Amino acid sequence: MAIDEEYLRVNLKNDFKEVFKADSEKYLHENIKISLAIAAFIEKRVTLARAAELADKNLSEFIKILTRYQIPWMEYTEDTFLQDEKTLEELRGIEND
Repeated sequence: MAIDEEYLRVNLKNDFKEVFKADSEKYLHENIKISLAIAAFIEKRVTLARAAELADKNLSEFIKILTRYQIPWMEYTEDTFLQDEKTLEELRGIEND
């Protein structure tokens, strides 16, 4: 059973083929889709998982793409740091027992 998906049609100048060095429509669409997913992720409009989904990539593939462009894919907040410190202290206490 086929799943009907809705698609958005966008008109772009042919110059984009040159910008993305695309020699085929498929390659151009792929690059634009990935670029839009990256932009949505950077702007915090979507989660990492949702951006990967929008790019039609699995999470690992999408992380590799972000890494290739030196785009941080994980935030290490102060709260996370404090939680890690607490966990390390608890683990050190267990080791000393």
